[in-house]
Amino acid sequence: MALGRIGDRRAVKPLLEAGLAKADSFLKHAIVYALYEIGEEGLPVDHPMSKQVGLMCKVDKQSPSKYVMPEIQLADTVKPDPAKEARQAKRLDQLAEFLPKGDPARGQKLFHDAAKSLCITCHIKGDKGVDFGPDLTRIGAIRSERDLLEAIVYPSSTIARYYELLIVNTKQGEAAGLLRRDSVNEMVLGPAPGVDQAIPFKEIKKAKYSNLSLMPEVFDNLLKPEEIADVVAYLKEAKGAVSSAPKDETPPHHAINLPGLHAYAQKSIAAGEEIEFRVSSAVPYDLSVVRLGADPENRDKDPLLQSFRVEQPQAQPIHPGSYLHVAKALPAERSLSQLTLECWIRPFQLSGWQGLVTQHDYPERCGIGLFLSEGKIVFGTGSGGAYDASAFQQTKPGLLKAHRWHHVVGSWDGKKKRIYLDGKVVAEAAFAGPTRPGKTALRIGAYGEEGKAVNFHNGDVAMCAVYDRALNEDQVKKRFADRGLSVPKNDRLLACWPFTEEKGKQVADASDFGRDARIINRGTWMIGGPSFNASAINRHDSQYDPTKDEKRGYGLRLASDEIYNAHWKVNHRFRLPPDAKSGVYAGRFDFKLKGKPMRYHTSFIVRRPESKPKAPLLVLVSSNTWLAYNSVPFPVNHGKGLINMGTGGLSNSHPGAPKYSFYSDHRNGQPTYKVGLKVPWPAGGPNKTYIGGGYSHLLRGERFLHLWLDKHGYEYDVITDRDLDRNPQILKGYKAVLVNGHSEYWSAPAYDGMDDYLKAGGAAVVMSGNTMFWRVSFDETGEVMECRKFGGGIGGRKLAKVGELYHSHDFKRGSLMRFCGYPAWKLVGLECIGWGGGNFANYQVDLPDHFLFGHPHQIELKKGEPFGFTNTKKGAVGHEYDVRLSTLLRATKNPALKGLVEAEGIVTIASSQSNRNVLDFNAQGHRTRVGDEQTIAEIIYWERPEGGRVFHTGSIATAWAMYYDEPLSNLVRNVLHHFKVKPKK
Repeated sequence: MALGRIGDRRAVKPLLEAGLAKADSFLKHAIVYALYEIGEEGLPVDHPMSKQVGLMCKVDKQSPSKYVMPEIQLADTVKPDPAKEARQAKRLDQLAEFLPKGDPARGQKLFHDAAKSLCITCHIKGDKGVDFGPDLTRIGAIRSERDLLEAIVYPSSTIARYYELLIVNTKQGEAAGLLRRDSVNEMVLGPAPGVDQAIPFKEIKKAKYSNLSLMPEVFDNLLKPEEIADVVAYLKEAKGAVSSAPKDETPPHHAINLPGLHAYAQKSIAAGEEIEFRVSSAVPYDLSVVRLGADPENRDKDPLLQSFRVEQPQAQPIHPGSYLHVAKALPAERSLSQLTLECWIRPFQLSGWQGLVTQHDYPERCGIGLFLSEGKIVFGTGSGGAYDASAFQQTKPGLLKAHRWHHVVGSWDGKKKRIYLDGKVVAEAAFAGPTRPGKTALRIGAYGEEGKAVNFHNGDVAMCAVYDRALNEDQVKKRFADRGLSVPKNDRLLACWPFTEEKGKQVADASDFGRDARIINRGTWMIGGPSFNASAINRHDSQYDPTKDEKRGYGLRLASDEIYNAHWKVNHRFRLPPDAKSGVYAGRFDFKLKGKPMRYHTSFIVRRPESKPKAPLLVLVSSNTWLAYNSVPFPVNHGKGLINMGTGGLSNSHPGAPKYSFYSDHRNGQPTYKVGLKVPWPAGGPNKTYIGGGYSHLLRGERFLHLWLDKHGYEYDVITDRDLDRNPQILKGYKAVLVNGHSEYWSAPAYDGMDDYLKAGGAAVVMSGNTMFWRVSFDETGEVMECRKFGGGIGGRKLAKVGELYHSHDFKRGSLMRFCGYPAWKLVGLECIGWGGGNFANYQVDLPDHFLFGHPHQIELKKGEPFGFTNTKKGAVGHEYDVRLSTLLRATKNPALKGLVEAEGIVTIASSQSNRNVLDFNAQGHRTRVGDEQTIAEIIYWERPEGGRVFHTGSIATAWAMYYDEPLSNLVRNVLHHFKVKPKK
């Protein structure tokens, strides 16, 4: 690189080689600049960097104009005229009396009547009108009725930025109009809609803004007071977003092409509905739509519903990385005379290049922006054209600290650039311009390269703003002291995003320009911004309410690997038969990679259709847990047989593909608080084992209950956790609900729905461990599941703070259900006491005379005798397990919550004993239990005082053992008989 800087042609070959290697975008910028300084002569024509060097040399050879953009003087300050002000105020008061009777429908008709009101001849409203005056699409969101009235009657009282009348004195006389655009040689005025007047800089003697609006002060005479009121009413309703881009369409974005085959479909559909498979494949494949069959191990025998052969597959890329896209960017056709960019950031990773607030697209539309580069702050003020390194100033490294909020400001007064960090100047340099935004989107948390969003910010952002003036040091200090709580007032704002929404995909612009932002790949809404100390909230503080804390601020977390919806196109559709049995189905893909046979499943649940009567039993699959463990949505492909998948998932198919879940952080350390439902979920596959020894805690393990029910002739319907969350009333009418497997993640609506069902006399058979441990919630689209886990020693995210645990979907405390108002012990009688890896134990009988051991199937076991074994001789108690509250409290030295009392009526009929460390009630990690007990799981029968009956086995592996173990099988058959559920004859 140094050889390039001094023009030595010996540097050409190593520079070209370096340019072909995988490198950071701005390193490539530097390589191009070094080649440019050497010269384009002798560069290979077909090298990708030769084009850019040639472009820069072409621009350099052009004869520069000796005339520059003239300095535009500000308008004269208007001297106060008390008489005029009183007269106007009186007239506005008179007209305001008509406003309550204004009719938006009549106002709309007037607005669009060009002959009557002239409005539509100068203004855009939605997709109609002329782009000359200010866009009125969302004017009602930022202006009061009184403001709108004044703007119509006295338009010169307040003039919107970029719509000031400019008066230009030339050698030929005087010209006036709106400044529409400028170039290196001339400015273009718009004296009227559709009229352009080019004025060469060499002809200009003087240019000055006027304090009079180009909009004439005539409408008080043209329109009746009632008509003015109608127009105001119509404009006040104008609160739509300015951007016309489809809400679900992802703007051009860095893409990752995946090897192998990956697919997803709906997670749950009713019989008779259409399943849609979205597939990305680089190889031909056979797709079979199957119902998982009677063999728990062999998927070749699954009943076939439909098959597809695909010889010409379609590879569909993914586009990870969250940022904010602003379609209504700053005008690229107008140069800037001053500029300030401001943002609050809390970076998690300082390496590489990251866009903060940018309107910049390398290499040919390089404009303005704040960036991070290897821990340094970079302030770019490009010309809007080819990259010029001299327009990008930077600080020294080491000033920014990861995981801390910083206030970053770049300010340019037309002569000098300054970079501020936390209220202090940390870099400055002389710079005269020219400066103009690049012809690209405005972005927060990214910038563009060849039209695509790249180099995403890894961290939090808050209170971002763009000004068309230079903030001075005192003003920057005040903004720093404000900690992002206040929107700048009357500060020549071009845009400002306070992030007050706290949910959804849209972020409103608080300026007059309607530069609303759309969050691409969602990001994660944070409870609190730079003014909020999330660590100050106590883990057991039940009084703090974020909705009442006006000083906590707002923020949004971004991540370069974030994706919740792959947005793949549908490749195959198949309508399930209306009489399809409720249960677990899959799209089974068979294909070859490098000559080796491979198999891929995308599982889905088929529900009972509304037209069909309910079965006696309802089986709830723990689909929330499958999602929680979906650590690698795009893994390497594997063969037909069983494959062990640990908590971290399988190996990733591409190094840039996402790899995060509720058990692993984002690639750059941001705690994972959300996972997506519209991406592949290999964790939900029917052939995944866990730990070893044939055990599975997800779908494969749960299938043993389904197979057991089939074997014994019980009729049942199947739903997912999400189905229950969406419609808690779905439980009504079933004789018993079976909660099965690793039912760890529950939502508040699902919990309340189960409570209501039991209070109404329902019955629950819970064959789960670690039951109802973490609280989840879903967004309104069903695209995202949120869970904010605290406590690194129990599977929570290590960098999570208690103050961050409040969900963005409902603003309620998250993390452990026992600490956020939804304890499992209060609903189903047991609470998790820990997990033991591959250390499985059996049950032993505690009350052999209990009626559930004797009728209708006599179980010949005595007190203390073991039962509950799998085909591998493992015990049924593993790998996670639950006990009664009283047992858990006895194992806890000093419970964090006092005065807890177990409900009456719980009877332990069997239990499991093992001398091992446990997770006590305080749930801070496994530790030696107090007392001399060794109970790790209990089987209970409970007639709840509030209504309803519960049978709970307290272990994940219950169904696996029940499928093979006759005593455990007969025990559950007795339970179902007691709950009035009989097998079909």
